[in-house]
Amino acid sequence: MRRRMMVALAALLIFSGACLPGKPAVVQAKKYKKGFVYNKVSSELKSQMKGKSYPKTGAKISFSELREVKVKYYDFKGNTRSGTLIVNKKIALKIAKIFYELYQIRYPIQRIRPIDAYDADDTRSMEANNTSAFNYRTVEGSTKLSMHSMGLAIDLNPRINPCIRNGKVDPPNGNVYKNRNVNKCKGKYKKYMIQKGDKVYKIFKKYGFKWGGEWYSLKDYQHFEYTG
Repeated sequence: MRRRMMVALAALLIFSGACLPGKPAVVQAKKYKKGFVYNKVSSELKSQMKGKSYPKTGAKISFSELREVKVKYYDFKGNTRSGTLIVNKKIALKIAKIFYELYQIRYPIQRIRPIDAYDADDTRSMEANNTSAFNYRTVEGSTKLSMHSMGLAIDLNPRINPCIRNGKVDPPNGNVYKNRNVNKCKGKYKKYMIQKGDKVYKIFKKYGFKWGGEWYSLKDYQHFEYTG
């Protein structure tokens, strides 16, 4: 009898401790596949984002609407790497699925890091050929918020897939990839340039994304945005 009372008391103490204020329960990350999971943005990452990719005041999107998506990918040397993307919670699972499919076809990606690693400087991130998503900023040359501000856009291998506007190439070190003809381009990684109808294009389209390479006013070959 005494033993049963002690066991019951121990269980009660454990339960009570779990409910104490100041000790929030750990939220389990949602897993799509091994190495492809998503969760709420961690406190550590929030502190890195504030004042950089996430403004100190005035943001029209809250951290609760964003998700931290961890994925695996192959680099250009064939090594398996892990990366993190910050996206809108609406597309967190879609992004996990997309990057899983890119991983399955072994599409190489140079690096995947939140843009805060580059102080939210879009040009620096692109020059490093860094694949990223969320960045609270306006569209260049306008006051309109970019789809990146809502976590609904991805820039994939941006140096290899630059943005071309009125002949200007962004990032500048992506100029060698201005010519999108694989037979004429002089870029080292020209065979990985995104082309309309290729596997990368089809994967993103399948999940409701539009490609900036099909725009008329400019060609943003790195850019995929969710419009579903």
